[in-house]
Amino acid sequence: MNYGIKFKVLMRIKFSISNFLLSFFILFVFAFYPSQVNLYQAQGKNNYLMKNQELKTKIKYPSVFELTQEDKQWIESNLARMTTEEKCAQMVVPWVLGKNYSDDSAGFARMVHLVKDLKVGGLIFSNGDALNEAIDINKMQAISDIPLLISADFESGLGMRLSDGTEFPYNMGLAATRNPDFAFKMGVAVSKESIAIGVHQNYAPDLDINNNPDNPVIGIRSYSENKKIVSEFGNEFIRGLKRGRMIATAKHFPGHGNTVVDSHLDLPVVSGDSAYLMKNEIYPFIRAIKEGVQAIMIGHLFVPGLEKQKGVPATLSKTIVTDLLKNKLGFDGLIITDGMNMQAITKYYSVAEAAVLAVKAGNDIILMPPDEEIVINALVSAVQSGEIDIQRINESVRKILAAKRWLKLQDNRFTNVDKIKDNIATQSDLKLAEEIADSSITLVRNLRRVIPLKAGKYHKVMSVVFSFWFKKDSSLVFQALVEEKFKDASTFILNDKSSRKDFNRVLRAARSADLILIPYFMRPPSDELSENLFKKYKMVINKLLLARAPAVMLSFGDPYLLSRYPYSKTYLSAFSDVPVSQKAMMKALLGEINITGRLPVSLPKTKYKIGFGISLKKLKAAVIRKIN
Repeated sequence: MNYGIKFKVLMRIKFSISNFLLSFFILFVFAFYPSQVNLYQAQGKNNYLMKNQELKTKIKYPSVFELTQEDKQWIESNLARMTTEEKCAQMVVPWVLGKNYSDDSAGFARMVHLVKDLKVGGLIFSNGDALNEAIDINKMQAISDIPLLISADFESGLGMRLSDGTEFPYNMGLAATRNPDFAFKMGVAVSKESIAIGVHQNYAPDLDINNNPDNPVIGIRSYSENKKIVSEFGNEFIRGLKRGRMIATAKHFPGHGNTVVDSHLDLPVVSGDSAYLMKNEIYPFIRAIKEGVQAIMIGHLFVPGLEKQKGVPATLSKTIVTDLLKNKLGFDGLIITDGMNMQAITKYYSVAEAAVLAVKAGNDIILMPPDEEIVINALVSAVQSGEIDIQRINESVRKILAAKRWLKLQDNRFTNVDKIKDNIATQSDLKLAEEIADSSITLVRNLRRVIPLKAGKYHKVMSVVFSFWFKKDSSLVFQALVEEKFKDASTFILNDKSSRKDFNRVLRAARSADLILIPYFMRPPSDELSENLFKKYKMVINKLLLARAPAVMLSFGDPYLLSRYPYSKTYLSAFSDVPVSQKAMMKALLGEINITGRLPVSLPKTKYKIGFGISLKKLKAAVIRKIN
């Protein structure tokens, strides 16, 4: 054979063998190392890189929810089958009414769209009644692929939002009793009533320290100006809710007490450096985290001591939400924004921008956004563009699913509407609310010894209610009691619709009265309208206080009323304007109950400090009958 030809044949054979070996090696590698395409196809629309990374690292679950291995498998199974859109939707909780919707109404159609089409993770229900809210919740749970996390703002019980639930005194009223056990019992009662209608998360307690008398939005919603009292009562309420297997939500981190602006209207500023804030405003939250609170709501607050970028609300601050709350304080439960429809946010950010920033900051739930679809689409776009890592979304959805699993919603998402009446506004719950209210009435000043009212001494009694909103005069309960208890009593209600003629009529009637009651339901002014009304009221009240007849100031809404009207010689406070507190105030006036309440706050420009209160024993039954 020609050597040249032989060399070419050998080279061709060698080349063929080399190609065969190279091809075999490539096939071997790809057989045991799937391509990106195969991984993507095998895992649906989940990001394969993220999934591969999760397999290499231990998945972290929130420690605040006790989970079994079966629970974790349920969480991962649901997470794996969700699209990016569905994951982002789980983080959105829209607001709906708890009213009687007909199935063909626009309100009902909106709920169906939110749950069935958008697949939101939960709903927050508001005003309505217990039965119809429960019916709507059941209907929405029935059409939701994954159980809905249903929430509500029941700070003072279901009666705060629903017409037929038990309404307890406000937090400051609880603290005036000096009995933290009341807070625990109230938490148990609220959880029982809530679970009965299908609500499993309460946006309470309020852990703000009300250390600013001019705060227009917190006030009596706070337990006290003292951080330890706030912490003690708040933690007892949390324990009570948890006993009933309801998720408590401590708010408004890092503290909304020291503000003079209502975050519903604009962005408040909280003063103090980080060291001061950690020792004061943040103290109750630190204690709540140690006690195992499962959710925290972030306030729309600019806190320069914590966030250096001017004008950035805590809700949208990674420094406050992630660096401080999650990393430094070690909180790994649900983190929820305050309502994203509040003007502290909407004045300065678009709906989409606020939602993306809130998630990047570390929030898990976007509460009450102005437009749910815009929020979901914005979050999806942020994931697709790489602005938000899908791992960040998964972290939040895992926590939301963990909460639902801890609540056992997979087996118990529906409520028995036939048993609602057996669990709502029961005699024991109403009795507890009455006991708290009776124990909260605080007598601060009794210079003329008018209290308790003496039998047969006063024949011409007049009562002048100072209220704000004429459409919702909660004061009517007290006025009805005045008319019932005092024969031929003259009653007046002043509100934002009252004219100069109405004011003059009141002042004329005061000339012939021998006892003037001044029930005051106003809160500290929050806007120009309430500020103007406050100024008008002040002129009238000062004239009533200087009248011949003794005047009794009764505070229901403003705990610092005596500081604003120092000439008042007789002053009592209920620290709450709910009906049961109004009834307790009347009983205190008539000597039907012991007066034992103590100030949860100090009254500026007076000698009356926190803890002060005049104790009086109730009158004997025979004396009470003579008064009536």
